Amino acid sequence: MRIVSAAPVSLAALLCGALPAGAAKYAGEFMYAGAGARALGMGGAFCAIADDATAAYWNPAGLVGLESSELQLMHSERFGGLVRYDYLAYAARRGSSVLSASLFRTDAGDVADTTDLLWYDTGSDGVAGVDGEGEPGDSGNDDYDPETNPGGTEGNGEWDPGEELIYDEGRISWGSAVDYALYLSWARPVNETLSAGASVKVIQRTLLDHSAWGVGLDAGVQWRPLERFSAGVNIQDTFGTLVFWDTGSSESVLPTVKAGAATSWNIRRFSTVATIAADGDFRFEGRRYASQYHVGEASLDTHFGLELMIRDRVGLRMGSSEGRFAAGAGFRMGLFGHPVELDYAFLGHEDLDDTHRISLGIGL
Repeated sequence: MRIVSAAPVSLAALLCGALPAGAAKYAGEFMYAGAGARALGMGGAFCAIADDATAAYWNPAGLVGLESSELQLMHSERFGGLVRYDYLAYAARRGSSVLSASLFRTDAGDVADTTDLLWYDTGSDGVAGVDGEGEPGDSGNDDYDPETNPGGTEGNGEWDPGEELIYDEGRISWGSAVDYALYLSWARPVNETLSAGASVKVIQRTLLDHSAWGVGLDAGVQWRPLERFSAGVNIQDTFGTLVFWDTGSSESVLPTVKAGAATSWNIRRFSTVATIAADGDFRFEGRRYASQYHVGEASLDTHFGLELMIRDRVGLRMGSSEGRFAAGAGFRMGLFGHPVELDYAFLGHEDLDDTHRISLGIGL
């Protein structure tokens, strides 16, 4: 047994202490990782472009752009391998409509349950004992204030930053944190320039010994008035997605409005098509400083992307995802009579290490 400072408590401890208590903020974060390395290499600016099987995630209305049945697979090692993310999708045309099924799996690996660790309830200054005059608080700071905090933090029965943990490995247990999301999508054209689509999603979550399930709906439209211009809107968790935990508590994933526009043009001299795109994710859950821009409870995160498709075979991409640099490349070819596309995407992160994604698309 040894005693350590509680200040550098691990991510695992935070997960264990954050079992759902009805808060909506970040409840759907595991569903925002994205789909397909082509889109992610463009910084996730894909709402208006989406025209393959990954459209079920970015904007289900874009599924009408499929020319044939398609299979998409992706694997991602996020934040230096801390989180593993896998994606599988299949889409097929049925008359004028397109149907799709997509499965997302997020695995945060082994999680340490430290909720049974003991601590010395000394207050936030880590110094035990009452000061010489017998007033609440102790000889250190302890956040003591005669008006706002007359009891200080010592002896309050809660762990406060600065207090020492009694580190006993025998009190630590291990479990997993795995999330699944199944998307069942449908899309069809409304007229020659407008299409509409929707995705019903079923969520299953596991955190240590607890589990949860939920059902939600995404709904989107895509507008292509010109061959080289498109715009789209996808309302994720349209009516709010309720997630019910076996603890008896629940949390709600609030709607996110994803809106975007894209334009492209031919650079005939180099047999290249250049595409630029921009998306905005509008959320209403009070993210404030965890977002790029915010006003009250509303927040905005931006995505920008550029793609150069050379001779319809080699794709070079770069972009910005919520202010972080993204880049990627892809290659298209025919294999046994089927179109195949292999893509790679990179996303930088200053604090949590880089993320690498690789995906494979096969026309059937």
